[in-house]
Amino acid sequence: MISYPPPQFEEQKSEILQRYQILSEDQSAGPLCVADSIALALQTPFVIAALNRRYRQWYMCEHGLDGFVAADLQTYFARMHLSQTRFDVADMREEEFFSSNTQGLRIPKFQSIAGVPLTDPNGKRFGTLCIADDKPRQLTEAELNLLSSFGRLVSNDICVRSAARYAVQDLIELEHEKCDLFELATIDPLTKALNRRAFMRFSERELARFKRDNGQLATLMLDIDHFKQVNDVHGHATGDKVLSKLVAVAASVLRQEDLIGRLGGEEFAIVLVEADATAAAGVADRIRQAIKQVKFPSETGPFNVSVSIGVSEPFYNEASINDALERSDAALYRAKRNGRDRVEVATENVSIPDTILQNVDTKPMNN
Repeated sequence: MISYPPPQFEEQKSEILQRYQILSEDQSAGPLCVADSIALALQTPFVIAALNRRYRQWYMCEHGLDGFVAADLQTYFARMHLSQTRFDVADMREEEFFSSNTQGLRIPKFQSIAGVPLTDPNGKRFGTLCIADDKPRQLTEAELNLLSSFGRLVSNDICVRSAARYAVQDLIELEHEKCDLFELATIDPLTKALNRRAFMRFSERELARFKRDNGQLATLMLDIDHFKQVNDVHGHATGDKVLSKLVAVAASVLRQEDLIGRLGGEEFAIVLVEADATAAAGVADRIRQAIKQVKFPSETGPFNVSVSIGVSEPFYNEASINDALERSDAALYRAKRNGRDRVEVATENVSIPDTILQNVDTKPMNN
């Protein structure tokens, strides 16, 4: 079922991120706990998962290396990727490979090191899990096997988190497409009001709710006075700006649950939820007055526009919202005949005076 108000992409994206907590800025708590566990289990002062650039941006698994430059640590431990199997160096002073090319790197003075490859289920290498000590140390076979187990654990953790990140990113992209498709299907591209089809669909839904809950509902028909003259004198581009501004002004008066749609040309319809004709007439007049205050720039100087509005209420025995809209339309044309720039309520709503909230301070534009 299509929902209203329409989904907003940033709100939907925020909800997805909050729900899954995958792409949030701080996702280091879990991997850091793993590193602490490795250090405790193997009684080693230093632990680091040296990773390819793609993973190190969001996954940090290390222990005992606070205060050292992360880039220098990753640069040094990147050479461990050359080993395709588990390795153990009890005394690095005897291995020039581990002590060379360290000038300028701000890293601890490692004396022993061991590591295991980190791979995905297909065997693709993406890093090395290393432990190091500041004194020579020979690991036992049991300790090396435990290190291998931790390597599989870290590999699996990275793969799961990476897959989750891709899945969440896909959800975000799908949500973006959903919002775009919703807009294409329901929103008038010029004014950002609902298009005719969407407005009628949502209005029928509000009518059904009005009947079910024995509530209140009101309809407004709104038309810009002498809009053809605006286009003829100031051009269609200016006329488009007037239409867009009219919707923006009306929307600022309406509530989020109210509906506004462009039915065609300069004619708009509004459905007010939980409002009778009296309340709707007040809302209509606030819209009328707000639009009159807007000055539109043009080559011949700034100008104003006025609107005429018709108000009606649906009846419980009516099968479609069209009946109320037709009465609002009739009231709208009565407002036109009575001088424009005014609000009229349908005569069928006998508890409301026929003519209300008329404007007398500004003459309408001449044809």
